[in-house]
Amino acid sequence: MNDLQLQIENLKNKFVENWPKIIDVDEGWYQIVIDCDTDLLKIDPDYQIYQIKEKFGRLRYYYKASQPFEEKTYLKMTSVINKYESLSSCTCEATGLPGLLMKSPTGYYKTLNPQWTTTSEVYGKYTIVKHDSYTNSNIQSDDMMPWQHSHQDDYI
Repeated sequence: MNDLQLQIENLKNKFVENWPKIIDVDEGWYQIVIDCDTDLLKIDPDYQIYQIKEKFGRLRYYYKASQPFEEKTYLKMTSVINKYESLSSCTCEATGLPGLLMKSPTGYYKTLNPQWTTTSEVYGKYTIVKHDSYTNSNIQSDDMMPWQHSHQDDYI
C-alpha cells in the first residue's frame, strides 16, 4: 500500500459511527480527497465524514461538523468542499490527469482523461460528452453537465 492509499484508509477513522466506511472514488482523486480533508481540518479539527463518493462524474463529500450549526463555519466548510468538487470535474478519476466528462455505453458518467481511456480495458468504451450544443438557458441535450468543460483540446 502506498502513502496515498494509506492516507485514504486512515480517513475511514473519521466516519460517523454506524455509517459505512467506504470511500467510493478511484485513485486519481485520492489526492483531491486528502487535500479537501486537510483544508477542512483547519476549519473544524473534529469534523466527521458521512460519505465520499463519485456521482455524475464529480466528487461528493458529505460531512458532519463537530459543533452545532454555525453559519460562518458552515460557509467556510462548504466553500472548501465546493473547491475540491469543482477540481474533480476536470481531473481524471482513474489517473489524476486532466479529464473531461465521459459517458459509458450504459449511461454511467465519469470524469476521465480521453487519451488514457483509449488504452484502458475498463474505460475504453467511454465517450466524451459533447457540450457545444447548448446555450446559456437552452440546454438541448440531457448529456449536459454545466460545470464540465467544453472542449477536449483544453485539457490534453
